[in-house]
Amino acid sequence: MGYFDALIDKFADDPALEKAFGKHIHWGYWENPNQATGTLEDFAIAANNLSKLVIEKAQINHGSKILDAGCGFGGTIRLLNESFSDLELVGINIDQVQVQRAKQLIKGINNNCIQFIHGNACNLPQLDHEFDYAIALECIFAFPSRKQFFEQVRKQLSPSGQLIVVDFIINSQINGLWRWLEQEIISRLITDTYGSKATNEVNFITIKEYEAIARQTNFKLSQVIDINKNVQPTYPVVNEIIINNFNDWLTAKGLEYFSLFNLISYQILIFEPTE
Repeated sequence: MGYFDALIDKFADDPALEKAFGKHIHWGYWENPNQATGTLEDFAIAANNLSKLVIEKAQINHGSKILDAGCGFGGTIRLLNESFSDLELVGINIDQVQVQRAKQLIKGINNNCIQFIHGNACNLPQLDHEFDYAIALECIFAFPSRKQFFEQVRKQLSPSGQLIVVDFIINSQINGLWRWLEQEIISRLITDTYGSKATNEVNFITIKEYEAIARQTNFKLSQVIDINKNVQPTYPVVNEIIINNFNDWLTAKGLEYFSLFNLISYQILIFEPTE
């Protein structure tokens, strides 16, 4: 079983681990990476800061209707709930265990309405309102189809709304090599090590491929925010956990080296409807 598949079970034995991953299951963001301490406590703050940055870049306001696809334990929704009022918040996640934890820990305050749904982000339930924002924070690479997800969001997104995607982006110069590595080696290693509840495959793509998907689904890519250097301190923290628990040096260090040389970069992509 992959590490993150059994993460909740490990929380009871390791309070520091719960502090690091109990709210967010995504990379951390450091405004000044040189100030990272390498501790789980520091990583927890950085993971929360990544959600804060996404909210800031999306320019979310009070009274908004927001979809968090692949919401995990609901960390971003928790932050929105604490920071804004009169929100309609919907989190959807394919792992029912994570959804149950989110439901137990997060209750609406500030006149916010929160709903957590166990389901597939590529087959969204029809809700009775349009969203102002849809967020997919470090999860879309595990979805069955980015195009299908974009189509589903487009049906329920306001004409003035935004789709915010946080993803690992492949440098076009290594696209061919990466496709081979992904198919033959990397996809299996990542899902074996990190977990396979959501999918048995991972798929990283280029910016050009994102632009093509956007055109096909009536979106345009309006903003690209590269924060690759700001997430680098994540790798030593996560890699230590992976190596200690799985002795999987190749998976742990491989992604770090690709990222270090900007062959894979960590980016915030903001899409807007075109019609």
